Order: sequence, then structure tokens, then C-alpha cells
Amino acid sequence: MTYPAKPFLVLGLITLLAGACSKDEQNVAPTNDNEAITTATLTLTNKATPTEIITATIDNLNTTADFSKATLLLKANTTYTGTISLLDKTQTPTLDATEEIREKTNEHLFVYTPSTGLGLTITLTDKDTNPSPGPYPVGLTTEMKTGAAGTGKLKVVLRHQPNVKNGTATPGSSDLDVDFSLMIQ
Repeated sequence: MTYPAKPFLVLGLITLLAGACSKDEQNVAPTNDNEAITTATLTLTNKATPTEIITATIDNLNTTADFSKATLLLKANTTYTGTISLLDKTQTPTLDATEEIREKTNEHLFVYTPSTGLGLTITLTDKDTNPSPGPYPVGLTTEMKTGAAGTGKLKVVLRHQPNVKNGTATPGSSDLDVDFSLMIQ
């Protein structure tokens, strides 16, 4: 008696697939997605004159970024308190990504880097709740001190560091990487 080839082919494939699966295999853990950010706004308040508020915004980070309102005009030899806010305008209603970062401070670090030679020092003023050797800085709030007049850029990078945050910028991936224009007058 002869059998058609198809049943043996199907039986062979089932045997092959069953043999490829192993009970020792482990499921791959899902990754932590980076934050979706379309808008970044820096707000700086002059500590000596709290009514003097400077705001710079970069919009459309998910498409063609709009830098038309991205310049910070600061006074020389002045101290400012700063905050950063982030939005995801692809969501309806708009999602306040700042709140998500605030809820997950143990996984995030803002890194502020002024252009070389620019008279600006930045101190991160908020901390997460990571256990020792933490807590580590976060950077949702800052203190910025200007020096002499000059122009340059202020690079702002948000590092996403789930389970690897150690107070440095190295581990993790970037949720945000933008340059604000900066003029100290």
C-alpha cells in the first residue's frame, strides 16, 4: 500500500517544530519603552527678580522640529531656578510626559551640557528615591548660574535608565536629545 507524500510531509513538519521547542527556553522580558516626547519647554526664573521668567520651547520633535521659540536670553552674573516640561502631543488629550517622568524618577536623569566656554553652571536640585548609594539627581528642577556674556547652546538629554541608574549619564538610552540656543547678555 502506498501513501501520499503530503501526510508524511505534514507529520515531519510537526515533529520538527515540536522538537524545536524546548521546555528549558525562557520568555524574553518586555523592554521598557522610552517616553514619547513632541515638545520640550525650559522655564527659568530669576532668583533675584521672580517676576522675570524666561521660557524656551522646542516643538514638533517627532517630525520637523520647530526651533523658532527655542532661544534662552539670560542676564550675565545671574542665578535662575529652572524647570523642564515635556509633552506628547500625539496623544488625545495631550499627555504630560513630565508627570510620567516624575512618577518614574528612579529611571530618569536629565543631563544639561552648555557649549564649551559658555559661562553657565547647572545644578540639578531634585533627587530620586533610589536606595543607597542613591538617591541620585533627576533634573526636572535646576539652578543655573550665568557668568560673563556669551552665546552658545544648551544641550538637554533625558536618559531613560530603568534598573541601571547610577547617577551618571552612561547607562540607558535617550528619550530626548535637543539643543536650546542660549544668549547671556
